[in-house]
Amino acid sequence: AEMLDLDMAEANKLFSRFWSPIASALGYLDLDIRVIRYQEDQQLYMGVVNKTGGEAAKLATRLTPEQIALFRMVLDEILRDDTSVERGVDVISALNATQAAPTTQGETADGGLSQAQTQSVAKMSKTDKEATLKHLCADGWLAQTDDAAGFLKLGVRAFLELKEFLLEQAPERARAKW
Repeated sequence: AEMLDLDMAEANKLFSRFWSPIASALGYLDLDIRVIRYQEDQQLYMGVVNKTGGEAAKLATRLTPEQIALFRMVLDEILRDDTSVERGVDVISALNATQAAPTTQGETADGGLSQAQTQSVAKMSKTDKEATLKHLCADGWLAQTDDAAGFLKLGVRAFLELKEFLLEQAPERARAKW
């Protein structure tokens, strides 16, 4: 294949011209094409994402409600402050964060999780939690750093599919960076 010698503006025009009709057609299915530059490797990523969070989207997931609640708890731990966003959280801290204290009836804990969700995560075995975290990393929701500590950070898929939520929940310095 021959490499094209284009400036960035021209390349963006060609890219948009190619993908715009596809994106329009996907819009009828409540899907969207999103492109992000992932902060960890500075690469561009493109994905087709569901624009609605309705019941159909919930049925499409391979995760159990307990696994989704675990992901939310880890996500909240990562988004806790600027340091945890930049550095990530170590796996042990992420697992410890899932041992939340029970709340009183009707209250929510951990950024909106219900008491039942929090308790269901607390009842998961350590092995199930570790397997779920590995699965979330493999699917791109989370990323594990390459260093010996193996910190968990937000993955490419989290930025593609949860960008608005992340911007609402993230600390100020992280929001400005994203």
